[in-house]
Amino acid sequence: MRTRLSLALSIATACGWSLAADAASGSGVTSAGEHKKVHPAAAPASTSPTPAGAGGLPVGWRQDLVTPAPSGAAAPATTQPPATPPDNASRSGAPSPATPDTGAASGVTTEKKTPAVTKIFLPLGDSTGVAGFWSQKTFVIVADHAVAMDAAALRDSGPFSALNVHLLGDSAIITVPTGRQGSLSLSKAPGGWILATEDGSGHPHQTSSITPEQKDGGVLYPMPKAGRVIALADPSSGARLQIGTSAEEVSGGTTFRHHVGYEIWPAAQGVVFAVESDRINVRSGAGGPFIDAIGQNAAPVVNAMPSSLADDDVDWSWLGLRPLTPAALREDFRRRWTQAALAPPESRGGPRLAAARAAFAMGDAKTARSIVDTAVKDQPALAGRPGVMLLAAAAALLSGDTQAASALEQPDPRENGSFWRGLYLARAGGDRAKAAALLAVGYPRLKTYPQPLREQLQPEAATFIAQNGSEGDLGALGELSPDPAFDPARAFLLLRHGDRQGALAAFERLAARRDDRQVELGREQSIGLKLQLQRISPAEAATAYRDLFLQARLVGRELDVRKAQIAALMQAGSWREALHAIDEMESVFPDQRSADSSQVETILDNLTNASDHGANTGANDVIDSVALVESHIDQIPDTVVKGRILAGLATQLQAIGLPGQAASALEKALSLAADDTLRAEWGARLAEADVAAKRLGQARRALDETADTGAPSDVVSRRRVIAAGLLAQEGGKDEALQMLAQDESDAALDLRGRLLEEQRKWADATLVVGRLATRKLPEKGDLSNMQQDLAIRLASDAARVNDWATLDRLRDWIGGRRMTAERQRVFTLLVTSPEEDLRLRSGQR
Repeated sequence: MRTRLSLALSIATACGWSLAADAASGSGVTSAGEHKKVHPAAAPASTSPTPAGAGGLPVGWRQDLVTPAPSGAAAPATTQPPATPPDNASRSGAPSPATPDTGAASGVTTEKKTPAVTKIFLPLGDSTGVAGFWSQKTFVIVADHAVAMDAAALRDSGPFSALNVHLLGDSAIITVPTGRQGSLSLSKAPGGWILATEDGSGHPHQTSSITPEQKDGGVLYPMPKAGRVIALADPSSGARLQIGTSAEEVSGGTTFRHHVGYEIWPAAQGVVFAVESDRINVRSGAGGPFIDAIGQNAAPVVNAMPSSLADDDVDWSWLGLRPLTPAALREDFRRRWTQAALAPPESRGGPRLAAARAAFAMGDAKTARSIVDTAVKDQPALAGRPGVMLLAAAAALLSGDTQAASALEQPDPRENGSFWRGLYLARAGGDRAKAAALLAVGYPRLKTYPQPLREQLQPEAATFIAQNGSEGDLGALGELSPDPAFDPARAFLLLRHGDRQGALAAFERLAARRDDRQVELGREQSIGLKLQLQRISPAEAATAYRDLFLQARLVGRELDVRKAQIAALMQAGSWREALHAIDEMESVFPDQRSADSSQVETILDNLTNASDHGANTGANDVIDSVALVESHIDQIPDTVVKGRILAGLATQLQAIGLPGQAASALEKALSLAADDTLRAEWGARLAEADVAAKRLGQARRALDETADTGAPSDVVSRRRVIAAGLLAQEGGKDEALQMLAQDESDAALDLRGRLLEEQRKWADATLVVGRLATRKLPEKGDLSNMQQDLAIRLASDAARVNDWATLDRLRDWIGGRRMTAERQRVFTLLVTSPEEDLRLRSGQR
């Protein structure tokens, strides 16, 4: 059984590599990186591999830790061995050709093609600290021990063909050029590390992450089995790097993290610091790299991220929010701004975005927005990046331009971006409950925000959650700060707990302060609470809200106050005033037109179907209602309610003498009827309007097209009367009378009486009109004009046939009641018999 060290030596020798100990004995890699091919036969017997097999690579490549391409798969063109003698040595930094043994030890004939290699073993040892990161399209591995290795055997190994090993003092630097970032992975194995392509068949494993710790005036980045910190210039950019290594797997994160004077780069293994300031010092600490600031007046280094470096955090990565002091924030912005100004025009995108994030963290949203707009104008491709979109939208939102922040309306898959979406919905007037829930999820994160943003956003978020959140959302608030900025939230919490009197007192105290926002909020909420407690009427509340418009406009609350005023007007039943208030609001806030359709629908429904639209409503009021309804009817959706509004509008149009327009409204209403019964009723009303407009053919067609055998008896009777009236106007009065013979409804009796009167059948007319009068005339009390006319009509019919019995009863029943002078004269003349007239004249009674 081989030991771990023996296994590492065996694999290294089979691969054509050697350890530093071999270099000391005259074989392997020199300190300058030169090497020579080590023949398998020259290795010690205990570590020599079996002879090379089919495929052309040494047998070591086929062990557990190295996986060739699937059987039968041809190697890439780059793996075809060149016709170069096997003893040719490579120069420093260039891989040597990998020509297999021709059989001196095994007698196996070499094939022309080699299988593609997907993973290789790096014999770096168990105690060597290692880090790995991407420098553009080159993967860089840093080892904190000078482990010499021979890369000649990898010449034709496909993805690892250009691997280079370079000794730098007491460290080893391994570089692997590839076609793209992220195509390689690094994992720990006994005796070293495995470098594999992304589609290699390595076993899945969990990688721990790094959680920074504030300590001794700096920040410690603890890692398991931490190695040394290696200084290195980035091969691509030349940036000054300080690389923390570890002998165990640990991830340095997946995103760039900007700090004052330095950055943390993404790292597959270990942690990589890109140091910009001479005042930033990175050294090996107790358990990992330790970073602090040196020199007088240096901005202090703080742990600006409480979670692990492996988090892909929206606030951290996209917005650059860290809990730095105001001085540190200003210094960070100064550095970022300077870097952006000094960068070449074609390379300013990144520095500009970094400067925008720094300005945003300072609370200067307008400057951040201006910088982002300039960067996107010069490089339009930046606009499509999610991080840039969020930064631009958040900066617009905090600048007061809610419309430009509409990108925040779309849900972000990251839960840590919920706060900004919730803040957008809250300020844009969206779903309040949803906005409060999103704010509650993100509220704890505000504690880690920079002080300027925290002081600006935390009281606002707490107030909104307290006012609109669910019981579960309220738990996110915890114990509120005693700062007076949180007094509005405390007042809403009193209200949520049912203490309306206490809440009213709290809001009235806010109304007496000097802070414009708190004064407006206190006044607004006090009006609403007084209305709930019935200390003021809805009309008084509406007036109070109107007086608050100007102050609400100054603090961005005008829309909410206008909505409260409209609700108060509707509660007061002031439908016309409420509709005028909606029109006024929409002129100030045009985007509210569609949002107010339900209120407009309710108002129009009340304007057209209120119970006092009869005798108690003046003609001018009806005309005003008709004008308002016609000008707003297109703002509401096509529903049954809209059909009812149109039918009510038709009634009003007929009342002011516009039967043709009434018919048009009813034609639109028919298509919105909920069922055949309602359609039959509206069809009858349409036929009546057509009759009034002298459109008899259309009236007949309206009846035919809306017929319903299952309609209620009153609807059937109404339709029968209309049909009989049409028949009479067409010359069929007898047929009409026969159609109505069994119908005792008021409308049927009225029409029968008129038809009989037209035929001069006064006795029959007296009987029919008498039955109608019995129903319509009250036993006592004053008579309306229509009732007076009905009494005179009955008296006239009875007088024509000298039906003094009817006239006497009518005189005794109606004679003592007040009528208009002209009607009284006619009625008295009709019901007075000659004998009665004689007695009156002679003074006898």
